[in-house]
Amino acid sequence: MGKKKSKSSNRQPFASLRLSDPIRPSPDSVASSTASSNGVANGNGTKHNASSPPTPSSSRSSSSMKKHLIHNIIFLIAGLGIGFYFGHETCFTTNQDVTKVTTDDVEETKKKGIFKTVLTKHRKKHIEIASHHNAAAQTTTAATATSASEEIDRVHPIRHILEGASVFHHAARERQKDKKAAATTSTIKTTTATEEEMEVDWKKWKFGMTDDFDLTSAETNIVKELEQRVLSKASSIRICPNNDNEECAENDKVIQSLSGGSTLPRKTFLDRVDSVPWGGYYDSDYTKWWPRQDSKDPNKMYGGMRMLAGYLKIMKYQLHVKFPHKLCEEGCDSEVAVLHTLEWREKYKPWCLTPQTIEYNKNGFIYLRGNSRPGPRKRVEAANDSESLSTSGHSLLFYRPAATTVEHPNLYGRAILNAIDSAIADSLLRNKGEIGRFNIIFDCKGFGSKNAPSIANVKLLFRYLQDHFPDRLGVLVVANLGGMAQMLMKMVLPFVTEAVRAKIHIIPNDDEGRREMLLQFIEEDKIPTWLGGKDDYEFDSKEYYGDATCVLPDEEIIDKFLIDMPYHA
Repeated sequence: MGKKKSKSSNRQPFASLRLSDPIRPSPDSVASSTASSNGVANGNGTKHNASSPPTPSSSRSSSSMKKHLIHNIIFLIAGLGIGFYFGHETCFTTNQDVTKVTTDDVEETKKKGIFKTVLTKHRKKHIEIASHHNAAAQTTTAATATSASEEIDRVHPIRHILEGASVFHHAARERQKDKKAAATTSTIKTTTATEEEMEVDWKKWKFGMTDDFDLTSAETNIVKELEQRVLSKASSIRICPNNDNEECAENDKVIQSLSGGSTLPRKTFLDRVDSVPWGGYYDSDYTKWWPRQDSKDPNKMYGGMRMLAGYLKIMKYQLHVKFPHKLCEEGCDSEVAVLHTLEWREKYKPWCLTPQTIEYNKNGFIYLRGNSRPGPRKRVEAANDSESLSTSGHSLLFYRPAATTVEHPNLYGRAILNAIDSAIADSLLRNKGEIGRFNIIFDCKGFGSKNAPSIANVKLLFRYLQDHFPDRLGVLVVANLGGMAQMLMKMVLPFVTEAVRAKIHIIPNDDEGRREMLLQFIEEDKIPTWLGGKDDYEFDSKEYYGDATCVLPDEEIIDKFLIDMPYHA
């Protein structure tokens, strides 16, 4: 009888296994496997059929197989642990014949999971071994290839586990990369003469940089129809002072309130709209609240057209809607919303300040400074004009509520609305009558309960913004978000539309992530140092309000307004 070979004679020590080592079955194991498929040879050269009764030697073989099975189970458990923690590094740290993780492997792991993927990869490895042997020796039988494949399991019981686990580990990393890549799938590139090319996530920041003043022909026609309806409605709300059926002279008539407030003195419609310019800038056509034709292009309108389009966008270009929501619960014609805002501007005068308001904002809890990057059309128009490129784009408002308390809600609200009105005027002036939007940086650092407005004041403020500043917000960027600020966000979100929610973005709290995100839509020299930029501006109320366009006594516009327009009280 032939001399029995040691079972471990074909094995490599476990410590010497490397994933880069090619796996080839030993001649003895191939021969042994081939024999096992056709019968087992004894010492006399005769063969016992596989169905022959077991012999003592086959019992020993069965016992040996059990030991192999136990060893493989142990190696399986150890392999999984090693694969999860070291599989990725083991697979990719050698420069030799490294096991590659392909995109197909990653996708397969995502769909099937690690265990099914491991089995699939192992079967593929068997086929590769079989193909290798067929190429190396044309005379090798299929049984030889199968036994060679089985030898992989016996000699290297954890290699395929390591490979599969490394795919799983790599897939997890790829999923993280995919999430980051998804955010930048739709990008644009901005370039200035003084900075390197930068990718901008257009899907995220389109509201913060868009210059979508252009309307379709159908939208333009609806805007023009709304314009005529407003003019007609403005004439119909002139009434006699006593509001009775008695006739009175045209010059004696007053303007009826649309919200149940006090009447307004008689004025022509053009006189009314010219008295309420954005930011209080009376001497510029760019800041007119109502449409003004462009002398060079009769079909183009300035800021007023954008104002009407903003209302219709909120109304989804319908001419009979429930907007403003509180005033028109049963539905109103669209011109009511426009004339309601005109009445509010005449009575509230958002561009005006009071001495108390200036004092209230002495620490600068809200202020206007700088502008965002321009949209794509502006970049094309100002491609060769670096100064124009730098000054185009939405205005920037910085809101830092920790700098004040909400002891006087009326002063708090006026400071905010004045800043917003000034920001729209600033945008219109810089962009020659187009865009008229603003972005807000909401800094939550130090924000506590004493800085938070009540729910009633939040609702009132949002009513002002929705009713009278439709489609003027670009984006609201929240920085340094903390616990109390999260509570405020939960209070605020129920009062805003889905369209507004899409404009709210929370930036990372870490310095690098925050800076990287802000740089996508603001130039670095316009980002404050407290947000990782280069602008070291410190707010000074005397300097900031030194050129205010309108300062009136408190009782003239604050106290009187609550009587004149109780709708907003």
